[in-house]
Amino acid sequence: RNGLWGVLGAPDELCDFEKLRPASEPQEDCQEGYDLEGQGNRLKSCISRRDYIRYTLIEGLKEADRIGANPFKLGIIAATDTHNAVGGAVDERDFKGHFGAGDATPRGRMNSMTRRYNPGGLAGVWAEENSREALFDAMRRRETFGTSGPRIIPRFFGGWGYPEDLCDDPELVSKGYGGGVPMGGDLPPRSRGARAPVFVVAALRDPGTEVAPGGLLQRAQIIKGWVDDDGRFHQAIHDVAGSAANGASVEIETCEVRGAGMDSVCAVWSDPDFDPARRAVYYARIVENPSCRSSTLQCNALPKAERPEACEDPDIPKLIHERAWTSPIWYTPERASN
Repeated sequence: RNGLWGVLGAPDELCDFEKLRPASEPQEDCQEGYDLEGQGNRLKSCISRRDYIRYTLIEGLKEADRIGANPFKLGIIAATDTHNAVGGAVDERDFKGHFGAGDATPRGRMNSMTRRYNPGGLAGVWAEENSREALFDAMRRRETFGTSGPRIIPRFFGGWGYPEDLCDDPELVSKGYGGGVPMGGDLPPRSRGARAPVFVVAALRDPGTEVAPGGLLQRAQIIKGWVDDDGRFHQAIHDVAGSAANGASVEIETCEVRGAGMDSVCAVWSDPDFDPARRAVYYARIVENPSCRSSTLQCNALPKAERPEACEDPDIPKLIHERAWTSPIWYTPERASN
C-alpha cells in the first residue's frame, strides 16, 4: 500500500490493488504499533505496514540484522475464501458472490460489501510431481506463487552468472536451477568477480478457453526491498519486460479489450543498485492488460435504469489489472547469517 509510515521509494502505481479498505478512506497509521483489531474492524483498527506482505518481508530483513535470524522468510500464495464451497471459482465474468443467498444476485452483490470483494486468487506450486510428498516439499522450500485469479504461470530464478540470452534458450528452466536458485530460495554466495545478482523472470499467460479466453500479458516487474542504516524501509519497482504504454485499453460499457499484449514475457535482469553489504529481498510481479472488474461486468448486465447507485461508487474500480506474484529470493551478505 502506498503512503505507509517509514517506507521510502517512488509510489507503486499498481499498489492499492483490490483492498477492502479503499485508499480514499481516512485511516490512522499504526507507525511502530500494530493493528490488533484486524482491518475488518474499520472503527477501531489502524493500518500497519506489517499488514502487507511486501513490508513484512522487509521487516524480516530488519529483524535479521537485529537478531541474526529472519522470522518472516515467507513464500507467497493466493486463494479463494468464500462461504459457497466453490474453491477456485475465480472468473471475474462468473462471480457468484461469497455469502450464499445473501449476495446471490448481481443487484444483491452490488448493494452489499461484496462489491468490494473480488472472486479470489489461486495458489501455484512448483513440484516434481502431483503427490502429497512432492507438494509439501515444494511448499516447505517456498517454491510457490499466487495469482489474482488467472492461471498465469511464472518462473523466477536468481544467481550470479545467467547469460543475457537465457530467454532464448529452450533449456531456460534447467539452466535456471543449475545456475542459481528458484523462487523461495536464498542466493548462493557471490561468485568471484560478480558485481550484482542476476535474475530471470518468465511467464506464460492464462490461455483460457474458446468461450472465455485469458488476458494478454502487459509486463513483468521485479520488486526489491531493503532497509537502510536508519532502519527505514525502501522499495524499488523495476519494469523488466513489456510496458504500461503498450496501448491496451478497455471499452467500459461493453468490456471489449483493445490493444496489444503478449502470450509470454521473459527477461534477464541485474540489479543496478546492488549493495553487497546490505540484505535485500526480490520478487517478481506479472501483470495482465487491464480488463473489466467483476462489479463492472455485473452492472453492465443490468439495464441502465435498473442499476443500483453502487454501480457508480467511486471507491470501486471499473477495471482490474490481474496479476501473479512469485515467492521472493533473498540476498544475505557473506559477513551476516540467516
